[in-house]
Amino acid sequence: SSSSSSSSSINLSLIVQNLANQVLIGLTIWTGGSGYDTLVEHAHLDANAVLLGVAGTVPMLALSRAIETSESPFVSGLNLSTNMAVLNLFGPKARPVLVAGVTAVLASVTGVVEETVFRGQSLPAFTNQLGDGDILTGALFSTLLFAVLHTNPLGFFKSPEAFVDNSTLLVLQIINGATFCFLYIATNNLAVPIITHALYDFYTFYKTHLVDVAGQMEYAKREALMPRCSSSRIEKKWTDKRGEEWLAEAKQSFYLMDTDMDGTLSRKELRIAMYSYGVYLSEAQSEEVKRAADTDSSGSIDFDEYLEYIGPGGSRYKAVRYTLFGQY
Repeated sequence: SSSSSSSSSINLSLIVQNLANQVLIGLTIWTGGSGYDTLVEHAHLDANAVLLGVAGTVPMLALSRAIETSESPFVSGLNLSTNMAVLNLFGPKARPVLVAGVTAVLASVTGVVEETVFRGQSLPAFTNQLGDGDILTGALFSTLLFAVLHTNPLGFFKSPEAFVDNSTLLVLQIINGATFCFLYIATNNLAVPIITHALYDFYTFYKTHLVDVAGQMEYAKREALMPRCSSSRIEKKWTDKRGEEWLAEAKQSFYLMDTDMDGTLSRKELRIAMYSYGVYLSEAQSEEVKRAADTDSSGSIDFDEYLEYIGPGGSRYKAVRYTLFGQY
């Protein structure tokens, strides 16, 4: 149907909107105004700038990787919102070449615009107007401005969970902005943070699309469509009780949670996945759930064990509630 095809395709209007926002923010770059003058005067693209720009991404990608693999409830919302943003942009189907091209354009334009505006223009303006020439004052205020404009201020007041998510995003953007700021001050070359910023954005969007969204969804879909193993007594038992559709949904939910794609669920994978469904388990609670489901004490939950665990209640939410509170 047209609705299903549009939901699975690249969202061109949203991509154009994002580009238009950057064009508007950096209007004086494209029209030959003050932004263009700043870029020409302070950005010097050479081999040294490329090497330093690439090196600048290393600590940022290390932090990004730590956040992606963390089971902390403080970053779970951040990971989920990133996945949803990329899903909305590029859809659930892997398109490595097309998405690489689009992401390269988005990341490059964003790097040029935001570094010119925040580091090339805001940093010296704050330094002179608020810091009386003190560059650290300029760095502080330009970084705070960068961070605040990369969050949704109204989101802080929606709910306690939204407050935590937005606070985490604010801290992350302060760290990112401070990194870009340091690179500019240390090298006195605007090209360095531009390259770092563009590479960081490219990695975030492209890797999220290819691995965390499309890769994971295709893996789950593929496993869910696998024919039921005729020798699996457990699968037959719950198919007879709950039906083929329930079994397919159970398979898909299991393999969506299986982020390392090894065919089993670890305690960490289970805990992180439950965040996505609004169930916030402590580490001790997630260990209790894992023990209840891991009947052979192997240290992880295979699909048969998962079926036996969620089957009686009919869903993972009810199964977890029964484990922790003794009722469905």
